[in-house]
Amino acid sequence: MDRNWFRNITWNEEIEEHFFKKLSRVRDKDMQAQYLNLQAGSLVYTKDTKLMEIAESLINKQLTEYSDIIFYKSRAFGLLGDIYGFRGNYNKAIDYYKQAIDFEANFSNSITNSYLSYSELIVKTQRTDLYNDLEKTLLEERYSLSTNFPVAKYIGYSVLSIINKHKGDIEKAKYYAVLAEQNATALESGFNNHKTLGLVRERDKLLDKLMYE
Repeated sequence: MDRNWFRNITWNEEIEEHFFKKLSRVRDKDMQAQYLNLQAGSLVYTKDTKLMEIAESLINKQLTEYSDIIFYKSRAFGLLGDIYGFRGNYNKAIDYYKQAIDFEANFSNSITNSYLSYSELIVKTQRTDLYNDLEKTLLEERYSLSTNFPVAKYIGYSVLSIINKHKGDIEKAKYYAVLAEQNATALESGFNNHKTLGLVRERDKLLDKLMYE
């Protein structure tokens, strides 16, 4: 239990007590914030209702008691977006993802995948009122530079194709669809030492449907 004391995927009084005892022994405040964040993430992705409630409390603790720690703040907003997305509260999820994106505008070293989650959720919930803002976000240099993996490019280009299809710009929609397809079927990531890292393992059926219908 000690080796992964900050990656628990279950939670009870004993685990909680052990976690906070270990956390209190960490001298570096940045590391304390990181461990809170990592533990919250492990609980979020169980998608269990009660565990997500605990994860939310850990994230709120991070954001309030470690508000001066910048590096993990964007990921905290993204995790809150994930929580509310899993709960089906899509508007609140979008708001949290947007907070992460706005935060990253000033702290480029804190780029996360929130912009991709934000993008997918907007097109899947047909928030067409946000399409223009979303398109501008996806085309920003900070995200184009951070998007190295084929799976990220597949999602980004698919969303751009869907947006331009909605706007009636069929040429652009086809252009982005081709790029999405190239990345969806890529066999190598482009990284010499990690050739299969970040490949598309399973296509998103809803994105494909929205793009090609």
